[in-house]
Amino acid sequence: MRNVRLLFTTVLIVTLVGCGGTEEDFELATVEQAMSGVRPPPKGFNGTVPSCFWAHGTQQALRDLGRSALVGGGGFLPDIPLSQVSAQCRHVLRSAVECALTPDQSVIDPVTGEVYKGWWGLAPTWTSGVLNTPGRRYVTACMVQRLNYYGTSVPILLEGAASTIAREPAFDEQYSIKESTVFGDLFSSPTPLLGILPAFNVFVCWESLLPQSCGLLGLPLLEKRICDDVPLCGLIPVGPCALSCVQDGPYWKCRPHLLAEPWTETVRVKLEKATCQ
Repeated sequence: MRNVRLLFTTVLIVTLVGCGGTEEDFELATVEQAMSGVRPPPKGFNGTVPSCFWAHGTQQALRDLGRSALVGGGGFLPDIPLSQVSAQCRHVLRSAVECALTPDQSVIDPVTGEVYKGWWGLAPTWTSGVLNTPGRRYVTACMVQRLNYYGTSVPILLEGAASTIAREPAFDEQYSIKESTVFGDLFSSPTPLLGILPAFNVFVCWESLLPQSCGLLGLPLLEKRICDDVPLCGLIPVGPCALSCVQDGPYWKCRPHLLAEPWTETVRVKLEKATCQ
C-alpha cells in the first residue's frame, strides 16, 4: 500500500475521515454517542487515536489485562497506573471493553472513575476469567478496525463469524463498502516492549472492491485510517483478501504464517456509501 502514498499526498487537499469525505460531509459523532444506542451493535464508530493504541505502555497494559478477569472487586478494572496508560490515552481501555463486552456489561476505570460499557460482545466471559484465544483474536481485530488516523469517529459496521457480529443482509444497503479484514493477537505477543520495535504483528487485507468503491483513494486511505502510515507500528498489509485468505462463508479465514491453521477469528469493517462521497 505504500506505493500509493505519493498519489494520496498530491491529490488529497482536504481532511478526510474513514474512507474519504470532508468533515462537512458528516455529522461526526463521539464514541459516547455511538454507545447511546443510536446505531446498535454490530454498528458503531471508529475513532481510536493510533499513537495511543500503539504506545508500548498501552500495549503492556492490555497484555496485563488479558491475563486476568477484566472485572475485579467492586466492578473495577484491575488497577492500571497512569505510568502505563496516560490520562489522554485511556480511551484505548474503553475501546477494549466496548469490543469485548455486551451492552449490558460494564466496568469502572479505577483511575478516572469512568464507566466503560460493552458494545460488540466479542469476549463476554472476560469479566470472570482470563481472555481466551478466540477472545484475544476477536478483541484485537475489533480494536484495530476502530483506529482512525484523524482521531475522528466514522460510522462502521463489523462483520465476522462471532455471533454478535454475524452478517445481517438487512445492513448491506446502508453499509455497502467492504473496506478491510483484520486478524492478529496483541494479548499473547512475545515481542519485547523495547525501543521502537513493534509490540506485535497484526495483519490486514483489503477487500477486492475497495479501490473501486472509493476510487483511486481507497487503498491509501485504508493505510492512513488504520496505522498512521508508520512502518514500525506492527501492522502488516497482506494484499487483497482473496489472495491472502480463504473464503469462510461470507467472511475470510486467514493464516498469520504459512504453517498456521487458518484463523476464523477475523473482523471485517464495512463503511457507508456516503463515506466516500
